[in-house]
Amino acid sequence: MGLFSKKSKLVEIFAPVDGEVVGLDKVEDEVFSGKMMGDGLAIVPANGDFVSPMNGELASVFPTKHAYGFREKSGVEVLVHIGLDTVNLDGEGFESFVKQGDKVNHGDPMVKVDLKFVKPKVPSITTPIIVTNQNGKEITIVKMGKVKKGELIATVG
Repeated sequence: MGLFSKKSKLVEIFAPVDGEVVGLDKVEDEVFSGKMMGDGLAIVPANGDFVSPMNGELASVFPTKHAYGFREKSGVEVLVHIGLDTVNLDGEGFESFVKQGDKVNHGDPMVKVDLKFVKPKVPSITTPIIVTNQNGKEITIVKMGKVKKGELIATVG
């Protein structure tokens, strides 16, 4: 086996928004902190300008515009769930720039969230970023604390 063996390439996940990366244990929702949907991390957004966290396809865009499912060409799927209980806002305060089936690159505009409107109406704006089909792959968090959107925050492989 040489340099070009079939070693799987790491899937990179980039910060979708400026903010602070925290562990899932800091998310005040058992579904996420208990890793019931998968492992990952969370980010406390500093503003409402969200971009795609990875290269791939938008496998799902929730009609309420608060959650986005991405699929990388290797099959790794990542969910970005903006805030907690934000589904109850029924899309109010969210302006989405993408639709299901779109091909995206990390850094492409995804959604603008009016945090002034959303924040007082939900328990938290903390945004879980979950690998929903880990399948034995290891998630490595490469950056915690303050980040700028587009910075590498995790790898899967």
